[in-house]
Amino acid sequence: MTIDDKNIIWLDLFPFITYQKKVKILEMFSRGEDIKQSFSSKPQIHEMLTDIEYNKMLSMRDDIRLNQRIEKYLSDGIIPITIHDDRYPSMLREISSPPLCLYCKGNLQLLNSECIAIVGSRKLTDYGVVTTKQYASAFSECDLTIVSGLAVGVDTIAHKTAIEHSGKTIAVLAGGLYNIYPAINISLANKLCENNLIISENCPTTPPLSYLFPIRNRIIAGLSRAVVVTEAAEKSGSIKTARFASEFNREVFAIPGKINSPLSKGTNSLIKSLIANITLSPDDVLDSLNIKKENSENPTRQLDIKEQFVLNYIRTEKKTFQEIADYTEMSARELNTILMGLEMVGLVTKLANNSYIMS
Repeated sequence: MTIDDKNIIWLDLFPFITYQKKVKILEMFSRGEDIKQSFSSKPQIHEMLTDIEYNKMLSMRDDIRLNQRIEKYLSDGIIPITIHDDRYPSMLREISSPPLCLYCKGNLQLLNSECIAIVGSRKLTDYGVVTTKQYASAFSECDLTIVSGLAVGVDTIAHKTAIEHSGKTIAVLAGGLYNIYPAINISLANKLCENNLIISENCPTTPPLSYLFPIRNRIIAGLSRAVVVTEAAEKSGSIKTARFASEFNREVFAIPGKINSPLSKGTNSLIKSLIANITLSPDDVLDSLNIKKENSENPTRQLDIKEQFVLNYIRTEKKTFQEIADYTEMSARELNTILMGLEMVGLVTKLANNSYIMS
C-alpha cells in the first residue's frame, strides 16, 4: 500500500472532513508526500477547520496506529481501494465526484464488471415485487452485475434475485462496513461477501447517518451503465439516483405504473420529465445497451384467445383465482390449467392468497 493510499485512509478517520475538504487537502500536497506528517505546514488547512478539529488531526498522526487500523481492516476481509489503485472502477472515475476510497468486502473483480443498477421503493406493491424480480433475473442471465443499496424493498429483492439466478451483485452502503444497515439485512450482506461484493466510501466504523444515503446514491449510478427504477414514490432516494445517472450521462429507465398509485408517481414523473426512458420489459433495456439476450433464438409461444383474455385481465393489478374465474366465466379446472401454463412460460406470477399478476 502506497503513501498516497494511506493518506486517503488517514483522512477518512475524521468524519468532519467532507469530501470537498479532502479533495482540497490532497491537492495541497505532491504525490508520495506523507500528509499526516506535513499538513501542519499548510495554514490553509487550519483555516478550513475549527481549532478542535485541527487539534484532533494533530493528535492522530501516529504511523503505528494507522497501520494497525489498516491491518484490522484486512484481517476482517475489508480491502481499501483508493482512486490511485489500478483496481478502482473505471466507470466510477468518470463521474464529477468519484469516491477517493472504496472499502470493499467480497469479490473485487466485480468492481470493473459490466453493471446495471436496479433501485426503487422500500415499501413496494406486488407489482413492484414482480417487476423487480423480472428485470433482475433477466439481467443476471445476461451476465450483468446488479448494483443496488441493500435497503429493504426493491434493493433486497434485486440482490436476492441475482443470487438465486447465480448472478452477480454489488451492494453500496451509506455507512461503514462494520455498521451494516438495515440490521435485518446483515445475513444478506454476509451472503453477498461470499461470491459478490459490498462496498462503501466511508471508513468502516462510520454509522449509517441519514445524510450519507443521498450521497451514496451517486456511487450506485456511477458504477452502472444504466439505472432502472422499478417502483418509487415521487420524493425518494431512487429518484435522486436516477438524476445522478442522468447527470453522469448514464441511461435511465423507469417502469410505468398506475397514475393513482403513490409508489408509481416517481417512475411516472421520471418518464414524463424525459429523465427516464419508458421500459415495458427487460428487452427494452438490453436492446438499448446492445447487450445480447440469453436464449434469444428461442421463439416465443403464441398465446391462444383464452390465455390472452386472462392475461389482459390481470395486466394492471393482481387478481385472486376466484376473481379471474368470475370475470372469465371459466371452470376452476380450465382456469387452473391456463394459469399454470402462463406461469411456466414466465408470463404470470402466483402470489400469496392464491392471487396472480402479470410478470
